[in-house]
Amino acid sequence: MKQILEVRNLHKVYPSGTHALKGVSFDVYEGEFLVVIGLSGSGKTTLLKCINRLEEPTSGTVRFLGEDITHIHGKHLREVRRNIGMVFQQFNLIKRMPVINNVLAGKLGYMKTLPSILGNFPPECIQEAIKNLEIVGIKEYAYERADKLSGGQQQRVAIARSLMQSPKLLLADEPVASLDPATSNSIMQYFEKVNKELGVTVICNLHFLSLVRRYASRVIALKNGEIVFEGSPREIDEKWFKTIYGEEAEEVEIR
Repeated sequence: MKQILEVRNLHKVYPSGTHALKGVSFDVYEGEFLVVIGLSGSGKTTLLKCINRLEEPTSGTVRFLGEDITHIHGKHLREVRRNIGMVFQQFNLIKRMPVINNVLAGKLGYMKTLPSILGNFPPECIQEAIKNLEIVGIKEYAYERADKLSGGQQQRVAIARSLMQSPKLLLADEPVASLDPATSNSIMQYFEKVNKELGVTVICNLHFLSLVRRYASRVIALKNGEIVFEGSPREIDEKWFKTIYGEEAEEVEIR
């Protein structure tokens, strides 16, 4: 398999003194569905933000498609980010705008500034947006206001928006954390579809091991900013669960 991402000895220290990542190293290969697990505050979100450079790593390297992107800025960073989609826990939609406009926002990195500000998207972009809404099963809501949709539907809009970038890598930060169990499974099925049918490599932060076991091809567990487990989801038995989450933790299942 071709390597798509290489993270080496990554550290992130915040001005407050919090050492969020402590020498994290791992590789990701094309077509993987890698899930990162760990308690809140273990460094999962910081890791994704360092990969797509929403956070500046303190030290270490991030190589994407063979290129060192650890400290790039400006136009170069914008060009690299076109290939890295990001789906957030809170959807980050413009609620008063139609769904189609929110999806088209994923194309802004490819457009000249003035047309993008004015919202002058060419017909082929609009067709692509409709196609991506169809992939996530909400094409019929294209011209509804985003705030009229349920939480699960809004997260599907966010996935469709990320697909407008034609990303090589899709990062998802706790994408089902604010959704009910039934909706969580349906959203994860769309990530699986993007991964398996469109061939997009996925790195997803998750809490629930039942979802991890169902969707992950490989798992990394973080604890206090360090990798404490890397392997198959099938290897996470009760002993590993306690190591990752603590002796008092009990597994909650999502069906």
